[in-house]
This record gives sequence, C-alpha cells and structure tokens, in this order.
Amino acid sequence: MTPPSRLTRVLAGVGAASLVLTALAYALGPPDRWHRAVIADVSWTWSALYALLCCGLALRRSRAEERRAWTWISAGCAAYLFGQLAWNWDELWRRVQPPYPSLADVGYLAMYPCLGMAVRDLVQLQPQRRLEPQVAIDAGLVTFTAVALTYVFLVSPILQTGGAPLAVATTVGWAIASVAVPWAILRQMVRRQGFPLAPAGVVTLGLVVLSVTNIVYAPRALSGAYASGGLLDLGWDAGLLLIGGAAAFAPQYGTTAPDGTTRGLSSERARTIALLIAVAGIAALAVAGALRPGASATTAPWVVAGIAIIGARFVYALRADRRYATLLEGEVAAQTRSLMDSLAATAGAERNLRLVMEAVPDAIVVLDRDGRAVDMNANARAMLALPSNAAPDRSIFEFLDADAGPTARQHLDAAFQGEVRRFEVSFRRPDGGRGMSAVLYAPVREGWRVSKVLALVRDVTDQRRTESQLQQAEKLAAMGQLVSGVAHEINNPAAIISGFAQTLLLDELKAEHREMAQMIYDEATRIGRITQNLLAFARAGGRERTLVDLNDILRRTFALRSYHLSTLNIAVALELDPTDPKIWANASEVQQMLLNLVINAEQALMTVETSRTITIRSTSTEAEVCFEVADNGPGIAPEIRGRVFDPFFTTKPEDVGTGLGLSICYGIVREHGGRITVESELGHGATFLVALPRDPRAEVRAAEPKAAAADPSGHLSVLVLDDEVGLRNALLRFLTRRGIDAVGVGDGAEALSQLQQRDFDVIVSDVRMPGMSGRDFIAHLRRERPQLVARLIFSTGDSFAADTAALLQDAGVPTVAKPFDFASLEQLIRDVAARTRAA
Repeated sequence: MTPPSRLTRVLAGVGAASLVLTALAYALGPPDRWHRAVIADVSWTWSALYALLCCGLALRRSRAEERRAWTWISAGCAAYLFGQLAWNWDELWRRVQPPYPSLADVGYLAMYPCLGMAVRDLVQLQPQRRLEPQVAIDAGLVTFTAVALTYVFLVSPILQTGGAPLAVATTVGWAIASVAVPWAILRQMVRRQGFPLAPAGVVTLGLVVLSVTNIVYAPRALSGAYASGGLLDLGWDAGLLLIGGAAAFAPQYGTTAPDGTTRGLSSERARTIALLIAVAGIAALAVAGALRPGASATTAPWVVAGIAIIGARFVYALRADRRYATLLEGEVAAQTRSLMDSLAATAGAERNLRLVMEAVPDAIVVLDRDGRAVDMNANARAMLALPSNAAPDRSIFEFLDADAGPTARQHLDAAFQGEVRRFEVSFRRPDGGRGMSAVLYAPVREGWRVSKVLALVRDVTDQRRTESQLQQAEKLAAMGQLVSGVAHEINNPAAIISGFAQTLLLDELKAEHREMAQMIYDEATRIGRITQNLLAFARAGGRERTLVDLNDILRRTFALRSYHLSTLNIAVALELDPTDPKIWANASEVQQMLLNLVINAEQALMTVETSRTITIRSTSTEAEVCFEVADNGPGIAPEIRGRVFDPFFTTKPEDVGTGLGLSICYGIVREHGGRITVESELGHGATFLVALPRDPRAEVRAAEPKAAAADPSGHLSVLVLDDEVGLRNALLRFLTRRGIDAVGVGDGAEALSQLQQRDFDVIVSDVRMPGMSGRDFIAHLRRERPQLVARLIFSTGDSFAADTAALLQDAGVPTVAKPFDFASLEQLIRDVAARTRAA
C-alpha cells in the first residue's frame, strides 16, 4: 500500500481542523441568535464546499470501479450545498427565518436519493450472498425494523401533530429519507459477502451522522422549535466533514485491495451487527409500548410481528443447524476418505520418489540453509561413507577439505537466493584419499521462497585424471614432433664434427692435438646419444619386436643395478606375477624404460634418511600386462605432477640428469600402445604404473646371417650421396685416408649421372634430401638398374620417423644412423662390397 500523498495529508488536516474549530465556535460563540446563525450558516457552507471539493478529487484519482460511488456522493454534496445557499439567502441576506418548507429543503431532500445510490455503489464490488431463506429472513427483519421504527417514532407522531399539509409532507419526507439511508446500509451488510470500512466505512459513518441529525431536525422544524446556531447543527458539519475526509483518502485506500480482497468487516461479522441493530430496534418498540400506555395499541402489532420474524429465523436456524450437522457428518466422512486416498497417493509418490533417487547413479543430498543434510540417497551415503541406517542430519561441509568449505558455502547461499550453481570441490573419499566432485545446486521453492536446496554430486576424480592424461598425451605428442625435428637438424652438424674428428685421429698428431681431437669426437658422440634419446622420446615405429618375458626383463634389469643399490642401502622387493606374462615388444626398449624408472626412484630416495625401499611388481589380465615401480621417497608435489613426463623437465641438481628419462619412458610406452601414469602424495613416495597390451602374434622371423667381413686390402669405389656438404666432405676425406676411392654428390640426379659414367662397389645415400629423396632414388634404381639395390646403404638422422621407418623396412638395405661412427661405416661398406662380389 502506498503512503498518503501530501495533498491527502493536507486535506485530511483541513477537515480535522474544521471540525475542531466548528465545535469551538458553537461552544464559545456569542449568545445572541443572529451571530450564532451566522456561525452555523458559515460552518454548513464550508463543510458542504469541503466535502464537494474532496469528492471531486476522489472522483478524478480513484480507481475506475469506484468512480460511480464518488459521483453520487459528489451529487449529494452539491444538492446539500444548493440547499444551504438557499438557506443563507433567507437567513443571512434577507435576515428572515426561512419558511418551512423552503427551497433549501428541496436541496436538502434531493441529497438523500444520491446518497442512497452511493451506498449501493460503494459495496457493489463485494459479491452478494446467495439468496438463501435465512438471508431473506434477515433482510426482511432489517427492513421490517426500519419501517416499524419510522412509523412508530416518526411518521405517527408527525401526523398527530398537525400542521400545514405541505409542511407535514416535507417532515414525513425528512423522516423517511433519513431512515432510508441507514436501512440501505444495514441491508447491504446482510446481503454482501463482506462490508468495506476504509474509506467506505468513514463515508457510511458520515451518512449515519447526517441521517440521525435530520431525524432529530424533522419534528422540530415542523413544530417551529428549530433555530440555527444550536448543538444540532454540529451533526450536519460533522457528517459532511467525515465524508470529505474519507474522499481525501480514497485514492490510497480504496474500497478493495488490488488483489480484490475486502478491506473491512467479514461477511458474518457485518451480518451479525445488522441483526443486532434490528433486534435492538424491536426491543426499543417493546420498551416504548411499555413506557407509553397510550401507544401500546400502535406498537404492539409491530412488536408481535417483529418477534414472529425473529422466532421464524430462530426455528429456521435450528433446522439449518441440524441439516448442516448431517451435511457436515457426510462431508467429514467424504473428507476422511479423500484424506486417506491422498495419504495413500502421497505414500506412493514418496515411494516412487525414493526409488527414483536410489536409481540415480549420482549422489543426491537435500540441504537446509546451514548445509545440513535433510535427506540423501544410497550413493550419497556411500560417497560420504555413512551407514545405511544412520540419520542424514550431518553438515555436508564436514566431508570437504578446509579450503573447499567456504566455496561450497558461498554457492549454497547463492542457491537459497534462487540461483542454480555448478562448481567443483575436493572431498575426502572413503579410502582416505582426496577426490574431486562436480556439484549442482538447484533451489527447491515453496511458493515465493526457497526452503531447501537439492545437491547433485558426482565423483569426477577418475574423469579428471583421464582428462589430465589426455591433455598430457596431446602435449607430449606435439612436443615429440618438435623434438624430432630439432634432433634431426642437430644430427647433421654433429655427424660433421664427429667425422672430421675421426679423420684427424687417422693422422700422426701431437699428443695434445690428439687429445683435443679425441675430446671433440667424444663430445660429438655425446650429442649423438642425446639426439638418439630425443628421437626415442618422439619415436613413431620402426624397431623390431618379439615376444618377450616381462618377468625376465624385470629380473635382468634388477641384476644390472642390484650391487649399486645395495651400496646405497636401498632394498629392492620383487613381486612378480607367477604366470610369467609375455608381451609383444622390443626387449631393449622395455629394459631401457624400466632402468630409467629404477634410476628415477633411486635418485628420489637419496634425499631421505629413513629406510629406503623400491618395489618392482608385475601383474596381468587377459587384456594387458602391468608393472609398477614404487618408492617410499619424498613424493611429487601436486603442482609439478603434470610435468614429470615433459622433456628436459627435472627437479634434480645440475649435472645429475638431463630431464629426458621419464619422457623417453613415456615415448616407449606410447609406441607400444600402452599407458604410463604416476600416483604420488607429498611425503609418501611415488608409484609409476605401466600397462602394455597383450599381442597374440608369434615370434618374428630370425634375422639374416651377417656376411663375412671383407678383406680390407681390396680396392673399393664408393659413391656418397648427401645434401650436407660438410658431412659429405668429411666422409670423403675419411674414406680416402682409408684407401677407398670415394666420390661425393649432392642430389639424386647427379648420382644417377655418375652411375651412368662408371660403376661403384657401394652407394651411401641420405634418406631426406631436397629434389630426389632416398625413396625416389631407390625406386629409380629398382626400375632401371635393380642390381645396384644390393649395393645401397641408407644414412638418416631420424630413423624413428614413421615414413623413414617404413622406407627402411621396405627397402631391406643396411642403415646407419647419424651421427655415425666412421670406422663402423667403413666396416659396413667393406661388408656390403664383399657380399655383392661373392654374389
């Protein structure tokens, strides 16, 4: 409801002040008749004008459905003001007592039909009661009482007084009109389902005050006993001022509220008040007849008729009560049956709801504002490790980590404001570990407020771990491609440095110079080993595999490090699968992977002073074979756990490791189609788990026997094909120093031109070259000169790339990896030459 406006407050204050000043003027005014008449006339005129002004404003500002009532009230106030102006003309201007009746009485009496219509319109927004016999009897009782009182106390005495017929008729009109307005009010109280009080109640009070004043005025005016300026005049002023004050408040306080409900008396209370007034009127008739013996003959019939109506209503009420009791019993029985059906339906619905909650695979928890569980399903109890018969009255924050509690509380408060919230928090799992849960808060509304919150919780620990592994795999795959390209580019300059160092070592050098050349060769070889490790991390196939015994590899690897581990006071426990599982793999790569994991655990244990233990365990299923390497070292911090397989990432001191060990392990496992994961908790060691798939294939065919070594004293001619000028020149110089006739070319087209001019015992060709690649070169030889394919040796800086590995496997020719040892290459050249000559 809006507060009263400033205009409303001003008008109400003017009305209240006017009433107080009028009462004081009547009480303290001069005693002479003329001045008191002036006070009365001014007061009446101002009161009528004030009421008309306020009603006009109410007519403009009130709701549309109430404007008809204010229109009739305004018309009534205007009629009264007209009558008052006519009265003032006689009494103030002409200074004569107005005749009775006069033109003023016409205006005054014209007011009552307007007020009667206003009473009807004021209450018409309230629905009428159904016209039942009891309502009809009550309405008849009110009407009978009004007629009886009007006749006995007003009309009959007026007719007996005598006087001019027009004056008598006017007085009778005053009496009937004055009673008609209260009768209309009482009748509406009986017929309506509620009776308004504000502002209609104030208007009703003003109408009643006017009616009572006019009832008193009518016989006095007929007898000539009325004179202006008496206390009776205050009744007209008060009635008009009350009507004006109610009109001032009408825009803010209508007859009905915006939702259509009644502002005022309830139906039964209004009806009871009307009946009590009617009964009091019958009682007043009876008392008047007893006190005035001469009037008993007139009042007796009215009293008897009224008592008869009251008796009829009492009898009907008894019968209605009995019928109502019977109907009530039937209604109670029907309601009882309906209640039982509703309870059964509610129980069924609750049972179905419980079945649905238990069928949902996620945890469902109903929370109150304090975060306490009101209800939960079996999955929620299992997630929180609660017994099935335990009461769910536990705070959900007890099961969260300390840093997760405020987050969950913040989201819960937002959910009770009506928001749907989704978030993730960590929690303690039943096994004591930490887990990650995805939570959905959904508010449960009861009307306009949120009474509870439904929490759907899903354990996403494994899902997040899988996503993390997938991200790690994608990251390492991209990094592997980068590493492969970098390693390939490094191999060529490393091979050049190594080649020139080996060539220098063939000469007679000073001891200092030989030492320097040997150091250059050793460091170039070290670069080669690093690039080979990088390529092993980024491998894409091409290594031979066979059916190997995993337990045998584990034992042999342990034997390699057993003595060294014992000197470091590290105990190793072997827990091997008794079924001796076998896998299709490259045995050296698996051994390298296991050795890296053992060395990684060994280095981690060197930072602790307590007992040091490494556990190597193997298990198997029908689908895969697993082994794990666990230590009781310091563990891995959560913030770096996702980076342990990154190349060159290490937490070890400088010169202790290169950071490639675990990344190489990752590359080997990925190449074998398996997976490698790490589980660790800071301060409780780390466990690396490797799972490799089983493969039912048989043993690979035996390798071809190596050809016999060639005689180093024989004359050989070699064609060297490589786009790297430095590497080509270094190899030519070395071979020349070793007594081999070597010719170098930079691309495949030039090599084909040399082969047309002369014959070569051996051809050494690079795989990756601009223009004609190694694949194109061997394809041309197979088409044009297939006999030369047996003399071909491939050299490559990346034998692990998928296309290179496929070419080397399809070609079936010997291969050397850059940076290669020139002495080994020389021996391979002589072996190939000896084999082709023998053929």
